[in-house]
Amino acid sequence: MRNFLFILFFIPLLLCAQKKDYKTYDKAVAYFKSGETEKAKKLIAKCIKKNADWEKTYQLLGKIYELEGNIEQAVEQYYRGFDQYNTDDQLWWKKIGDLYFENGEYTDALYHYKSFVAFANRGEKVYRKSIKNIQDCMYAINAKKNPVEFNPINMGKQINSERAEYLPFISAGGRKFVFTRKVKGEFDLQEDFFVSYFDNGWTKAQAMRTINTPENEGAISITADEAMLVYTACDREEGKGSCDLYLKLSGQEEVVNLKNVNSKNWDTQGCFSPDGRFLYFVSNRSGGYGGKDIWISEINANGFGKPFNAGPTINTVFNEMSPFLHADNLTLYFASDGHVGMGDFDLFVSKRVNVNQDWEVPENIGYPINTHKVENSMIVAKDGKTAYYASNNSGFGEEDIFYFSLPEEKQATVISDLELDIITQKQGEEVILKNVHFSYNSFALSMVSFRELDKLIAYLQKHPQLQIEIQGHTDNLGDESDNQLLSEKRAEAVYVYLTNNQIDADRLVYKGFGENKPLIANDSEKNRSINRRTSFRIIQ
Repeated sequence: MRNFLFILFFIPLLLCAQKKDYKTYDKAVAYFKSGETEKAKKLIAKCIKKNADWEKTYQLLGKIYELEGNIEQAVEQYYRGFDQYNTDDQLWWKKIGDLYFENGEYTDALYHYKSFVAFANRGEKVYRKSIKNIQDCMYAINAKKNPVEFNPINMGKQINSERAEYLPFISAGGRKFVFTRKVKGEFDLQEDFFVSYFDNGWTKAQAMRTINTPENEGAISITADEAMLVYTACDREEGKGSCDLYLKLSGQEEVVNLKNVNSKNWDTQGCFSPDGRFLYFVSNRSGGYGGKDIWISEINANGFGKPFNAGPTINTVFNEMSPFLHADNLTLYFASDGHVGMGDFDLFVSKRVNVNQDWEVPENIGYPINTHKVENSMIVAKDGKTAYYASNNSGFGEEDIFYFSLPEEKQATVISDLELDIITQKQGEEVILKNVHFSYNSFALSMVSFRELDKLIAYLQKHPQLQIEIQGHTDNLGDESDNQLLSEKRAEAVYVYLTNNQIDADRLVYKGFGENKPLIANDSEKNRSINRRTSFRIIQ
């Protein structure tokens, strides 16, 4: 009887002990939201003491530890805060998987993602994302076992400062380096362009006064011939969307909104192809494959054409950003959180055989270039191997720009001096074949000429849509009619060599100009040697 009375007396005490203290819990939530986490922890402890089975208290405590970067403690609390066997609680498997994944703990993340998808509905977007994360984890575990060589070097104080530098651009010739820097504005920090030139080393970067305004500018690209410059500006009065692409032509002060390229959405990070025929950019407009896609606008005599999507080989159902087309016009670098990688945004490379071919399946640049953190906005110099990117790992202040050598299999093609001459000339201008020579008063090609002509052949094979006019020129010594005939025969000799080496004849015409188009006055032997030349121009 006494035992029975004791039990009757103790039951209310048990019920009281299990009561949920919502008032204290709500105070803990308020402290958490205001950043007073230690006070929140003390109140959570009180709640747990009153009710050790209250899941929400452990979930809140887990969020606090997660915010503090204490991952193991966060996971421990989350485990206490959900029922592993209750299908209504299975999203917590993904939550814990995300926590491990975001911190590069791939093995633990893989276990939790697999546990989640065992319960998830296959039709749900969260299920598809978890499958992608499983693929990322498997890739990352293997990549960490097989790292690529990576030795990033800070570009130094000529480029970097105590403030953030990012979104670099390098000219096709490799002698102009432009980037975005945060600077002190009238009311707050803003973004401006800075430029440095290579002269036995990079010069001290200076602000680009002709482009910068009191508002933000970022993500610049300049055509190889420097005829066009494009950049991004956001929230402008004349803007079409939230962020737009703006164009400046060489020799003109006016900057114009690319309204036939921009949308009502977000358009940014323009990048010209080295031949100046296409503008690659990033947009979240409708009609794409995911959130942010890479789009392309063809540039012709009528201006910028209607943008088209770069396609499902490059774009995914997630996000792609920061396209950079190397000067070889065959290698595309970009960032993606949709292709399989280390997590978040990784750097990828895609190649093609010639400019009329589709892009091949992108490849991850590799670990530790890519990590579980965000890697973005990489560019590559004309040598095909020197890459530049922004990082906050170490340096002069916030983000700095670093350079490093790409793994050999991820490098672009080294462009020849001839190719550099071609892409840096304006459309239709004469390109001189500097190493094509003939004996005196002869139209027989010298042996040294073949190597130069082979470079031209390689360029024409990469750009099968191009047609060229081969030109022969002489000085003014001798009979004018003889000079005319000699120039025609020399142009024909180049034509024959090209057609004998797999360049279709319908892509070529040849013409002799004799002594009628000198580059400079024929008043010295040095000047006459300059006027004696074989050249070509792109006619289509």
